[in-house]
This record gives sequence, C-alpha cells and structure tokens, in this order.
Amino acid sequence: MTGCQDQVQQISGAYSYKISGTAVVDDTEHRLADEQGAMEVVRLNGDSALLTFNALLGQAYTTKALIAGKQLTLVPYQRHVTIGATDYQVTATGEGTAYDGTIVITLHYNSAEVSANSLTLLCKKN
Repeated sequence: MTGCQDQVQQISGAYSYKISGTAVVDDTEHRLADEQGAMEVVRLNGDSALLTFNALLGQAYTTKALIAGKQLTLVPYQRHVTIGATDYQVTATGEGTAYDGTIVITLHYNSAEVSANSLTLLCKKN
C-alpha cells in the first residue's frame, strides 16, 4: 500500500494536456479538433486520484483514476464533444502509463452515435 501511495503522490501535480485523434459518427470518420488545456492530478487515497481538466476556451470536467504502479485506469465519466457543428454526450474511458513527468493515456469515447477507440491524451508536468 505504501508503494501505491508513493506512486500516486509522485504522479500528483499540475500538467498541460492535449487530446488528438479521430471518431466515427454514422459510419464516417472525423478528425476531432485538438483539445488542450490544464490538468491537475490530486491524490485522493491509497491507489486513487482525482483528475481535473480545464480546456482552453472550453469545458471543465473531472474523473477519477485508479493507479497501480505506473499504470492509470480512468473511471468512466460523461463529457461533451463537438464533431463538426454537432455536440454529443459521450462516455469516456481510458488507460495509460506515467513516465518521468509525462502521462500518456489512450482514451475511448462511446455513445449511440459516436465511437472513438484510440484518442491520445498526452500530459506534460508543468
């Protein structure tokens, strides 16, 4: 347990982030507008952390992450994404790895209309 707490504490802090990738809507692939902003990783307890996102010129949202060693698993959360001129509510999930000052997460967005299975969430510690 101490090792998990140490790892969560090591990952905690302020980050800049960027999300890039493509999504499928109605059988058509769309490149998503890149999203960038500030992310904060806040240690909650043992092996969990709160992730807060504040997108530049966009929305703010949060989720929790379970951390085991250097591996992160995001707890599913709801968010809105704009594709073309349409806003969609999606369920977002993801898993990734923490490196020295960098976190790389593969995100997945899913809803009845939207599927995105390999978005990249790149986080660089400030």
